[in-house]
Amino acid sequence: MKMEVAVDIAGRLGADRVLDPPGALPQRAERLDPSPPVRPHEIELAVERLCLDSTSYREIREGADADPAAMAARISEIAASRGKLHNSVTDSGGVVLGTVSAVGDRCEHPPAIGDRIVSLASLTLTPLRIDAITNLDPGSSQIEATGAAYLFGSVAWGPVPDDLPLDAVLELYDVCSAGSHTRELAPSRGTVYVLGAGHAGKLTMAAARDAMEDGTVVAVDVDSAAVERVAELGMCDVGVIADLRDPIAAAAAVRDAGAPPADLTVVVVNSTDCEATAILLTADGGTVLFFSMATSFSGAALAADGIGKDVRMLVGSGYAPDHGAYALELARSSGPLRAAMGIDDGGAG
Repeated sequence: MKMEVAVDIAGRLGADRVLDPPGALPQRAERLDPSPPVRPHEIELAVERLCLDSTSYREIREGADADPAAMAARISEIAASRGKLHNSVTDSGGVVLGTVSAVGDRCEHPPAIGDRIVSLASLTLTPLRIDAITNLDPGSSQIEATGAAYLFGSVAWGPVPDDLPLDAVLELYDVCSAGSHTRELAPSRGTVYVLGAGHAGKLTMAAARDAMEDGTVVAVDVDSAAVERVAELGMCDVGVIADLRDPIAAAAAVRDAGAPPADLTVVVVNSTDCEATAILLTADGGTVLFFSMATSFSGAALAADGIGKDVRMLVGSGYAPDHGAYALELARSSGPLRAAMGIDDGGAG
């Protein structure tokens, strides 16, 4: 009986797909088995698109000098060698869009065969076989590909709605929990800092606006065009252009802009070494949500020691119980978010 229970747990969590090392769960595994057929607790997807997370995409693009062929070769090599799209440099992956091609006989509440869905769990734990990369634009983290992916019973997924552009749907699902966590953590009255003005930053600002009765949203990014855009759309009250890797200069820039210390700071940058700045900008007793996959959590803990700040530091989980529904709701209801993502233009800028 114990063996049967262990086998069932392993199947639900995908541990039976782990090739190396024995006993690991899929995310920490070096290699997974992405071969058919679908297993009892799984959903099989015919892959259509991969949406790389911002940190991994940046590393791959920079390492390949933005050459499409070199980028495609690197992505294919990662999947071939590891059985999943797990960038060992950034320890991150992304999400996958596909059409359901098979469902295991013990899969609970599965989608229907033929449904188009997006996995809401990272590609770092998703068995993936890439047959071909059919379209790759170095300016976009979304990559068209063919192959197969296997979602375990424990993995959340979201349907592809027909009222939003596909590019925007993938971008929103990739960062959806940032919006959900911000809604839960934002004070009804106070100040929220969003460090990073990319897709996750835009969603976070919209969620902060939605959650607060009366508050201030501050956006900080090194990209002046990105800051100017969110400020122009009214997504933030204060926009600050600063290199978040330089805590002293960033703190001075924020002070010059007249922004008060943050009650909540949400870190959604795709650059390393921003932990100290996030802590420095947050008020004593405030909260820092490290949602970025570029975060060094040991670095954050040690930075807080050195700065002498009493802040609550949270790890941003990619899982949210609403399975991305809140992010899609914001995309439908928030005019500034729609404009920022190019939804009203039929795109996802």
